[in-house]
Amino acid sequence: MKTQISKRHLISFSFIICYLSFSTTLFTSCKDDDDLTDPAARFAEAATKYQDILTAAPNGWAMAIYGDMDFGGFNVLCKFEADGKVTVANEMFTEKSGADTTAVTHYKLEQSGGVLLSFDEYCELFHYFADPLNSDGYNSETEHGFGADLEFRIISASADSVVMRGKKHNAKIMMLPVDTAMTWSAYLTQVQTVAKTMQRGSYHMTLGTDTLKLKANRRNRVLTYTTTDSTGLRETNSLPYVITPKGITFNTPFVFNGKAVRGFNYADGTEKYEQDGSDGVTLEKFTPALNEQLVDGNWFITKEGLGTFATNYWNRFVSSMLNAANCKLFYAVVGTWRRQFGLSVGPVDVTEPSGVYIGEAYFNYEMDGEDGIKIWFDGESFDEIGNGEYFYENANFRYAIFPFAGTSEKSPRTFTIETDDAKNPTYLRLRDKATSSNVITLSAEEQTWPFGGLDN
Repeated sequence: MKTQISKRHLISFSFIICYLSFSTTLFTSCKDDDDLTDPAARFAEAATKYQDILTAAPNGWAMAIYGDMDFGGFNVLCKFEADGKVTVANEMFTEKSGADTTAVTHYKLEQSGGVLLSFDEYCELFHYFADPLNSDGYNSETEHGFGADLEFRIISASADSVVMRGKKHNAKIMMLPVDTAMTWSAYLTQVQTVAKTMQRGSYHMTLGTDTLKLKANRRNRVLTYTTTDSTGLRETNSLPYVITPKGITFNTPFVFNGKAVRGFNYADGTEKYEQDGSDGVTLEKFTPALNEQLVDGNWFITKEGLGTFATNYWNRFVSSMLNAANCKLFYAVVGTWRRQFGLSVGPVDVTEPSGVYIGEAYFNYEMDGEDGIKIWFDGESFDEIGNGEYFYENANFRYAIFPFAGTSEKSPRTFTIETDDAKNPTYLRLRDKATSSNVITLSAEEQTWPFGGLDN
């Protein structure tokens, strides 16, 4: 946070090899006027065609924007005008400022190995995904925030869809026209409904008698499944997806037992979803054990939820964060916030509250039945950004970790886990078997400023 973090830049080089073919005869020199059309004229023709398509959608376009494939996709709505103006909405701002939040910015079509759609004027609602440090902690291993682009090469375009590739990161970007019968506010509100109802920590994908177990990182919008190779090594595979008012759509079709699965349709009042386009594949939610829900979920820490044992240590950590790092906590989460199980904190600088300096400590664990878990911390497994290690060394992050994790595999903390409703829990309560005063209640609902805001 206060130290300089090195950036790993991925530089790609494009080499264009031109083949010139000459045909001569004794009598004639052959020339095709179409082949020799001025490149500027070809670009102007293509740009005009694409702008006509972009501006013709009466209710604009829903862009499924992707960046680094650590994350799935999110919705940005765009309404293009012929004068270069574009109105945008971003689903990430629905809860922050309302589903009807929009902004007007600028776009242009330019030539760069084809036609490039460029959002060339800063706009928070669009640049949210391209900023090098994402304000909500969507920062990938390659350290460039969410990793989305601002410039997109148009691959194909019609009234039904626009397919693009990010110029810098090469992510596939799809835009579909927004149904004229649905307002933008209704579109984004329905996306929220689908996200809350359809997303669950665990699923079974089924075709006949064949079943694949999937886990969902709901925050990052990635489904994962595990395979084992011939040597017995386990590998985790990811399926990034975007949520639409109709359900979930995978970034790339997933082949399951020979069937191409593109996504699943939302249906109210059920926990079993049919594949988009049918074909017999279903996605069904199931209720995992409580310890699995702890590991795979996002469980928020509150001051009120800490028992007497944990409160003592967390008060020291919170005080150190303010004194040593000039930060207050925007959030604190136990579970898999980004990619591994552990403790994640989101401090904000009190004097410059422009972003969240996410810091994480990753735990080792061993399941104990269905409602028990052993947890320990090796003292060196932190986020790749460097903030977790900085807080550990300079702001007593170790005090926040201590109530949750033992110091080694031989001396773990062993908890039993309780809840109000295993199928749809509003909390998980951890009871330390060795320390009776160490009882911690974690909230399923997002909690911010758990130890007071910037003004108190």
